[in-house]
Amino acid sequence: MYSCYSTKHVSADGPITYIVKEEFEVGSNEKDSRAFDVLYNASDLEVLCVCGLFNFRGYLSRHILCVLNQSGMQEIPSHYILSRWRKDVKRSYVLDHSCSGVDIKNPVHRYDDLYKRIVQVVEEGRQSQDRYKVTL
Repeated sequence: MYSCYSTKHVSADGPITYIVKEEFEVGSNEKDSRAFDVLYNASDLEVLCVCGLFNFRGYLSRHILCVLNQSGMQEIPSHYILSRWRKDVKRSYVLDHSCSGVDIKNPVHRYDDLYKRIVQVVEEGRQSQDRYKVTL
Protein backbone atom coordinates (compact mmCIF):
# COMPACT_ATOMS: atom_id res chain seq x y z
CA MET A 1 0.00 0.00 0.00
CA TYR A 2 1.32 3.41 -0.97
CA SER A 3 0.48 6.78 0.51
CA CYS A 4 1.73 10.25 -0.39
CA TYR A 5 1.81 13.51 1.48
CA SER A 6 3.63 16.71 0.67
CA THR A 7 5.30 19.62 2.36
CA LYS A 8 5.57 22.97 0.63
CA HIS A 9 8.78 24.92 0.14
CA VAL A 10 8.12 28.34 -1.32
CA SER A 11 10.65 29.97 -3.59
CA ALA A 12 10.23 33.68 -4.20
CA ASP A 13 11.30 33.70 -7.83
CA GLY A 14 9.42 31.09 -9.82
CA PRO A 15 7.86 27.70 -9.30
CA ILE A 16 6.94 26.27 -5.92
CA THR A 17 8.91 23.22 -4.87
CA TYR A 18 7.03 20.51 -3.02
CA ILE A 19 8.67 17.58 -1.32
CA VAL A 20 6.30 14.64 -1.64
CA LYS A 21 6.98 11.76 0.69
CA GLU A 22 5.79 8.37 -0.40
CA GLU A 23 5.37 5.69 2.23
CA PHE A 24 5.26 2.04 1.25
CA GLU A 25 5.36 -1.32 2.96
CA VAL A 26 8.66 -3.20 2.82
CA GLY A 27 7.79 -6.28 4.79
CA SER A 28 4.75 -7.49 6.61
CA ASN A 29 4.92 -4.78 9.30
CA GLU A 30 7.70 -2.50 8.10
CA LYS A 31 7.29 0.81 6.30
CA ASP A 32 9.79 2.85 4.36
CA SER A 33 9.57 6.22 2.64
CA ARG A 34 11.10 8.07 -0.28
CA ALA A 35 11.07 11.78 -1.02
CA PHE A 36 10.37 13.25 -4.48
CA ASP A 37 10.80 16.88 -5.49
CA VAL A 38 7.86 18.25 -7.48
CA LEU A 39 8.06 21.68 -9.12
CA TYR A 40 4.73 23.46 -9.59
CA ASN A 41 4.39 26.63 -11.67
CA ALA A 42 0.86 27.93 -11.07
CA SER A 43 1.03 30.65 -13.73
CA ASP A 44 1.88 28.21 -16.57
CA LEU A 45 0.07 25.20 -15.04
CA GLU A 46 3.27 23.17 -15.32
CA VAL A 47 4.19 20.38 -12.95
CA LEU A 48 7.43 18.40 -13.02
CA CYS A 49 8.41 15.47 -10.80
CA VAL A 50 11.90 14.04 -10.48
CA CYS A 51 10.52 10.49 -10.83
CA GLY A 52 9.98 11.27 -14.54
CA LEU A 53 6.91 9.05 -14.93
CA PHE A 54 5.14 11.47 -17.28
CA ASN A 55 8.21 11.75 -19.51
CA PHE A 56 8.72 7.99 -19.69
CA ARG A 57 5.19 6.57 -19.59
CA GLY A 58 2.91 9.45 -20.60
CA TYR A 59 0.78 9.68 -17.47
CA LEU A 60 1.08 11.71 -14.28
CA SER A 61 2.62 10.19 -11.18
CA ARG A 62 0.91 10.03 -7.81
CA HIS A 63 3.40 12.66 -6.63
CA ILE A 64 2.16 15.18 -9.20
CA LEU A 65 -1.47 14.28 -8.50
CA CYS A 66 -0.84 14.85 -4.79
CA VAL A 67 0.55 18.34 -5.50
CA LEU A 68 -2.30 19.22 -7.88
CA ASN A 69 -4.81 18.09 -5.26
CA GLN A 70 -3.11 20.06 -2.50
CA SER A 71 -2.95 23.20 -4.65
CA GLY A 72 -6.71 23.04 -5.24
CA MET A 73 -6.76 21.99 -8.90
CA GLN A 74 -10.14 20.51 -9.84
CA GLU A 75 -9.07 19.20 -13.25
CA ILE A 76 -5.85 17.92 -14.77
CA PRO A 77 -4.45 20.51 -17.22
CA SER A 78 -5.30 19.48 -20.78
CA HIS A 79 -1.68 19.42 -21.99
CA TYR A 80 -1.06 16.47 -19.64
CA ILE A 81 -3.74 14.34 -21.30
CA LEU A 82 -1.96 12.83 -24.29
CA SER A 83 -3.92 11.92 -27.40
CA ARG A 84 -3.08 8.22 -27.02
CA TRP A 85 -5.17 8.10 -23.81
CA ARG A 86 -8.23 9.79 -25.35
CA LYS A 87 -11.27 7.98 -26.71
CA ASP A 88 -11.42 10.20 -29.81
CA VAL A 89 -7.85 9.49 -30.94
CA LYS A 90 -7.24 9.27 -34.67
CA ARG A 91 -4.62 6.75 -35.68
CA SER A 92 -1.62 8.12 -37.53
CA TYR A 93 -0.43 4.73 -38.78
CA VAL A 94 -1.58 2.37 -41.50
CA LEU A 95 -1.92 -1.36 -41.14
CA ASP A 96 0.46 -3.44 -43.28
CA HIS A 97 -1.58 -5.12 -46.01
CA SER A 98 1.38 -6.30 -48.07
CA CYS A 99 0.98 -10.01 -47.31
CA SER A 100 -1.04 -11.55 -50.14
CA GLY A 101 -0.33 -15.22 -49.48
CA VAL A 102 -3.35 -16.26 -47.42
CA ASP A 103 -3.82 -19.93 -46.65
CA ILE A 104 -7.61 -20.21 -46.95
CA LYS A 105 -7.54 -23.63 -45.27
CA ASN A 106 -6.20 -22.06 -42.07
CA PRO A 107 -9.00 -20.35 -40.06
CA VAL A 108 -6.54 -18.02 -38.30
CA HIS A 109 -5.18 -16.76 -41.64
CA ARG A 110 -8.72 -16.28 -42.97
CA TYR A 111 -9.67 -14.31 -39.86
CA ASP A 112 -6.56 -12.10 -40.08
CA ASP A 113 -7.14 -11.39 -43.76
CA LEU A 114 -10.83 -10.55 -43.25
CA TYR A 115 -9.98 -8.36 -40.27
CA LYS A 116 -7.43 -6.34 -42.27
CA ARG A 117 -9.93 -5.85 -45.07
CA ILE A 118 -12.77 -4.75 -42.79
CA VAL A 119 -10.49 -2.24 -41.04
CA GLN A 120 -9.83 -0.69 -44.47
CA VAL A 121 -13.59 -0.35 -45.01
CA VAL A 122 -14.08 1.19 -41.56
CA GLU A 123 -11.24 3.67 -42.09
CA GLU A 124 -12.71 4.68 -45.44
CA GLY A 125 -16.18 5.18 -43.96
CA ARG A 126 -14.79 7.27 -41.12
CA GLN A 127 -13.45 9.96 -43.48
CA SER A 128 -16.76 11.74 -44.20
CA GLN A 129 -20.53 11.31 -44.23
CA ASP A 130 -20.54 10.64 -47.99
CA ARG A 131 -17.90 7.92 -47.68
CA TYR A 132 -19.80 6.49 -44.72
CA LYS A 133 -22.93 6.11 -46.84
CA VAL A 134 -20.94 4.49 -49.66
CA THR A 135 -19.32 1.94 -47.33
CA LEU A 136 -22.71 0.87 -45.98
